[in-house]
Amino acid sequence: MSEMKSAWEKALEKTEKLGKLTEDELRRLEYLPIGNKLAAKYLELEHPNNELNSELTKHKGTGARKYIVEGAQETFLRNINLPHHDRDKQVAKKAMSGLKLLKENKNQLDAVFERIENLFNYYEQARQQTFTQFKQSFEDKVRRATPALQQQMKNAAALEAGLQQQFQEEWQRVSSQLDSQYQKALEEHKEQILKTA
Repeated sequence: MSEMKSAWEKALEKTEKLGKLTEDELRRLEYLPIGNKLAAKYLELEHPNNELNSELTKHKGTGARKYIVEGAQETFLRNINLPHHDRDKQVAKKAMSGLKLLKENKNQLDAVFERIENLFNYYEQARQQTFTQFKQSFEDKVRRATPALQQQMKNAAALEAGLQQQFQEEWQRVSSQLDSQYQKALEEHKEQILKTA
């Protein structure tokens, strides 16, 4: 199983491939992971931490600040995901508030955030409606097939377990299709965030 590589590991691989780095590239390698870590701390819901703001202030006017911002932005954007649970929505909201610390054009950012929140609301409604329809359809299918299935499987517990597994697999497939539709729109909004000054 391949693990996701950190920004630092990716940078080291690039270093090995490229050879000698410029001063600017070295600064990026040094400060990008700092931005990642500061954003990760900022996102902790249980233990809020706002070192990010003080670090940005501390590095104002230096070449390091833009790389801290880039690293933090990367982490924040990675944590804005379709909400499958309440926690996902809380993390996304916290990531959006972190992005506001990084960007100057707050009005443009607010407009994109409003579109993201609307997307999340539509997604949650669509997911609930799709699940209700899927469940009803699956139950109807099971009712029609139950006599035949019961003849094949004398053990009721085995039948129930098999149906549960089939339900989960089919719901996962349907859910993934729904997610891919909404994920595309979310990625477009994230691109707009990247372009915001």
